[in-house]
Amino acid sequence: MSDRETTYIRKGEILIVFLIGYLIALSLWLMVNLGREYHITLNVPLKITGYSDDMAFARQPPGHARVGVSGEGWSLLNLYRNPPEITIDYGEGTVPVAEIIQDHLANFADLTVQKVQPPVLQVVMEPRITRKVPVEPVLDVRFKSQYELKRPVTVRPDSVTVTGAMSLVDTLTRWPTDILMLRNVQDRVERSVRLADINPLLERDFREVNLSFDVTEYTEGEIRIYVRARNVPAGTELRFNPSVITVRYDVPIEYYSEAQDIVPYEAYVYYEEVARDTVGFVVPVVRSTAEDLDLRLRSFQPRRVSWFRVIEP
Repeated sequence: MSDRETTYIRKGEILIVFLIGYLIALSLWLMVNLGREYHITLNVPLKITGYSDDMAFARQPPGHARVGVSGEGWSLLNLYRNPPEITIDYGEGTVPVAEIIQDHLANFADLTVQKVQPPVLQVVMEPRITRKVPVEPVLDVRFKSQYELKRPVTVRPDSVTVTGAMSLVDTLTRWPTDILMLRNVQDRVERSVRLADINPLLERDFREVNLSFDVTEYTEGEIRIYVRARNVPAGTELRFNPSVITVRYDVPIEYYSEAQDIVPYEAYVYYEEVARDTVGFVVPVVRSTAEDLDLRLRSFQPRRVSWFRVIEP
């Protein structure tokens, strides 16, 4: 055996002796110190039971209580590593949590409960009801230049069945999805999106919906149309200046030719608005007459027109 091998063996023996000595010293330290009294604060799980299936929580009860405990180190170590779950039977009004925990921990020798937070628990429950509400898609979508949404977003299924406490379900008007974030969109989109977690006390019959929508490229169209009067009493004639306005709109490329062959917008002013006017100018209503072409109004000029009554001689 070489001198180098002998040196390695001696170092290994020294290390083993050191580890044994360390473990003995640690054991003696634990035996001495864990026999003393200490104070710790730990989270004790709470579980409420004993309520009818026809009832539901209207307010989220705490899932644990902060408990300050003093006692012998060994007992505290066991309690800290495995805190017991405290079962609380449901009862109307205030529940004395501190008393229940003290009674439960009385089974542990050499332990004293110093403080419980919260000391009392207000359990609020209401009749459980079920109702359907519409699903609301939440989108953060940016389209490629000249592209836009062609039709409203389709949601399948479009409503969700919600179960929970009466006051929570009755005030619910919709259930939003998580945000669907897309960029530079130019093609049809189909995505599965989770419903947002808006309230842990409300149950729903599914957690995911399918969102889909069509995207198309738009181009600009322009047309000049007459401004007409509506609801004009018999014997009264109104005229506008200018009598023609210019309407600019966006149209899907595939419908551009069809839009050019018709008059896709109309402009009118209700007589009631003229009767209320005191400045001599009114804003015409501009409305699409070709809903199937999915037109998007961009602007019309002028924004206001003057009006006057024609008086027969």
